[in-house]
Amino acid sequence: MSTNRSVLLTWGAVLMSRRAPIAALACALCISTAAADNSSPRALAEAGHFKRLRVLSEPLLAANPNDAEAAYLMSRVDLAFGNLEAAASLAEKAVSMDDRNAAYHLQLALVSGTMASGAGIFRAMKLGGRYKAEMQRAIELDDKHADARLEFMYFYWYAPLIAGGDKKKARALANDTLHVDPAEGYLAQAWIAERENEQDTAKLEGLYQQAILANPRDYRVRVRVAGFYASDSVRKYDQAILQAREALKLDRGRSDAYTVLAKIYSVRQAWQELDTLLREAERWNPDDLSPFYEAGRSLLQRNSDLLRAESYFRKYLTQDPEAYKPDLAAAHRNLGLVLEKLGRKREAVAELETAVRLSPNFEDAKKDLKRFR
Repeated sequence: MSTNRSVLLTWGAVLMSRRAPIAALACALCISTAAADNSSPRALAEAGHFKRLRVLSEPLLAANPNDAEAAYLMSRVDLAFGNLEAAASLAEKAVSMDDRNAAYHLQLALVSGTMASGAGIFRAMKLGGRYKAEMQRAIELDDKHADARLEFMYFYWYAPLIAGGDKKKARALANDTLHVDPAEGYLAQAWIAERENEQDTAKLEGLYQQAILANPRDYRVRVRVAGFYASDSVRKYDQAILQAREALKLDRGRSDAYTVLAKIYSVRQAWQELDTLLREAERWNPDDLSPFYEAGRSLLQRNSDLLRAESYFRKYLTQDPEAYKPDLAAAHRNLGLVLEKLGRKREAVAELETAVRLSPNFEDAKKDLKRFR
């Protein structure tokens, strides 16, 4: 993701896990505070339209290789699609040409942190040092930069003590963000409460409602609240639908609200509403078919209308995914599981083999294949 910034995995997180596929990293800066004009390059990035941004940024950079903004934008595209070496080189170039731009330093930090996920321990430590230095520089240049503050919060939360992890500092940053960006601050507090296995649903709901009050025209806030209400632990679907629909009023061209609604309508087996929703989602954002994927996944999990699930996964496989959305290997694996349940073993095996071919380290797909052999 989606949100597109549902949870940003920091260098500390990936160092601890030692495995974090780039496709699972949520977009670091996909934040839109209103119904954005998605025609400008930065607006496209903020709305998660990285396919479109690539089409705009590549010729901009080719026409002027020394344009710091073009290098920055293309670095965001390359990071989003997992081209890390190119993303790093372009982020370095942007910083070298404009050292006083906080967004450029934040981008270089994010690239460094992501690269650490696949590095050996010594290189990971070096990249982690670069990550922290660039984050600190971003905040030094703009002490009200909410994104940089929250990124540090994630770092402090996930990083081991030896690398500077400190959950107290993470909580302090969440609280401090309230004074910089109240909506972000309430979301940050909710994020920490959820990771502390907070069982007080009323408290969490209160934090999310405070975020809405702080900025009711923030698409991302509406989607986060919708996701909270739609979660398996809460299941207040009417409230989730309300918040997702409010998000769509702000921006019909982003996929996240459609994805939340696709899950709910699948669970409720509201087929007419689901069909209408998916047509609307494709009409307004044809580059991102993730609502179809979510509908198929929800049906598969519940063993419900598997022929529909098959059609949704096949639809998702008709184009390359948008950045930060499920990759093709995941879709092939899920399609294989659907075909298995439908009794079409040969087709199921073919889909699982395709998933492993596309992603050789896809352990779940490998385990599925073993069941057939």
